[in-house]
Amino acid sequence: MNKLCKSCLVLLLTAIMLFLAGCNTKENGQIPSPQNTQESKAEEKQSETSGMTKGVASIEFIPDPDGYYGNEVKPITITDKKMIRDIMFMIDKSKPLEDESKISKMRATAYKNNKLIITKTNGDKKEITFAYDTLYEIGYIEDEGTKFEADYSFFRYMADLNEYTNPDTNVERQIVKLFGGYTWTVDYRINTLKEKLPDDLKHRAGEYPEKIYWAYVNELSKGIGLDFSEYLGKEVEVEIYRLRDPLPNYMKPRINARGIVVKYDNEIIGAYIDAGRQDFMACALNRKRLKDIAGKEWNEWIEDYIDFEDELEIRLSKMQPEDIVREYFKAVDERDEKIIRACTTRENQLKYLSIGMSSDDLFNKNESKIDTNVKKAKLLDIKEFNAFGNEPGVLEYQVSVDYEFEEPIVENNGVRTRFVILKKESKKGGWRIDGVGTGP
Repeated sequence: MNKLCKSCLVLLLTAIMLFLAGCNTKENGQIPSPQNTQESKAEEKQSETSGMTKGVASIEFIPDPDGYYGNEVKPITITDKKMIRDIMFMIDKSKPLEDESKISKMRATAYKNNKLIITKTNGDKKEITFAYDTLYEIGYIEDEGTKFEADYSFFRYMADLNEYTNPDTNVERQIVKLFGGYTWTVDYRINTLKEKLPDDLKHRAGEYPEKIYWAYVNELSKGIGLDFSEYLGKEVEVEIYRLRDPLPNYMKPRINARGIVVKYDNEIIGAYIDAGRQDFMACALNRKRLKDIAGKEWNEWIEDYIDFEDELEIRLSKMQPEDIVREYFKAVDERDEKIIRACTTRENQLKYLSIGMSSDDLFNKNESKIDTNVKKAKLLDIKEFNAFGNEPGVLEYQVSVDYEFEEPIVENNGVRTRFVILKKESKKGGWRIDGVGTGP
């Protein structure tokens, strides 16, 4: 082979190798995924704010002493660098308030007397104040007499410092990537818990609704390709994170989001979003709700998780709606919490999981004391109430109940009127109570 041919062969081989190297570059993930993009944005944000936080030693947050907070109101000193960076970033993004009408509807009960004292490393201090209204989701920052309009996420962030008292900003890279891939910003870890998953997800009448919870959130995890059903019966680790971004609009008025991650041997096997305490609400990381993921409404979906062979389930499913009402109030009078739950729709039972729970918990595990203030409840009269606007398949009854309370907090002892809504939660099951209220 002459020298010219050898040279051509070398050039050809070099070209092929360069081409293959280019292909491998794409295959090996050099094209940024959503997670990588989000992580890069977070790093850019960190770079942007490094100048603002330079020289800041601490931030003292003094909440409005007259504001309603879940915990005791007391000054909070922040020395964590990431938290200082996040707070300063949100303050820096605020703009001068040019239209005072934006905050004119702020109520008298708004959180108005909040202070931030920013201390520099050289000892210099700067004080700014801020006010916000949780109903209208508005607020302003005031610095040396000038008002600034900040994104409402700043006010939620500050309020949550009183809610979550032990924040940990040491968050794993894989967690930031996971949530960042769906445009959620992780602020800090709230808590880490050990949880024993149930052996199965078939819920029997009267059981505490833990199985419903795990079935529900596993369905939400499936929305992003995770399914922890094969880990039933095992102990898992659950991590709870505070997310800066608000919940989807369809979950209003709830706005604050927590990110939940389920791990087994440090492998992420489940993840979803919840609204924390007060009211059970949840969605997938991609912000889809149950029916969007399962392709079914609740009453169709729940059938797969009801034990229709359970004796109590069979007995209740054969009862007429009036008999369910009688059974329910008999159980309230006798404080039989199993029967109270059994007479209630499973969707409604999920509310028990958030009532009275700590903000650091996954859900309320206290199976007792559904309504501790009711001492006695004698059902005196029941009649069907034809309410205007009730959806098909829903019945409403007006009942008279003679109540005796442990403490007359809202009402005094005596005969009270209640309105009871019933519906068939599933085709196979019978009537269940979906709500009891003081008005139709």
